[in-house]
Amino acid sequence: MTVTVKGKTPLIVPPAIQRLAGIKTGDRLEVQASARKITITAIDQTYKPTKAEWAAIRRGEAALARGESASLAEFVNDLDSHRRKARPKGRSRVSR
Repeated sequence: MTVTVKGKTPLIVPPAIQRLAGIKTGDRLEVQASARKITITAIDQTYKPTKAEWAAIRRGEAALARGESASLAEFVNDLDSHRRKARPKGRSRVSR
């Protein structure tokens, strides 16, 4: 496919080319330029656990090494407990 670069409009990758390359909204791309050549490469997105998730993973690995086990529900509950914030006790909020 050939496209023409115009004065004030940005260079756009046509949707048909994006579909062929498997590029979707939110994908991270690496763009490299050299003499009369632009290369666009999709960056593999690997999941990176949060600090709380790493801590839970280490606790789980230690428990397995000791011969203990934990259910998936216990594991998820342990992760969620770090994310929940306790509200101070007192008057409850009432919508009016």
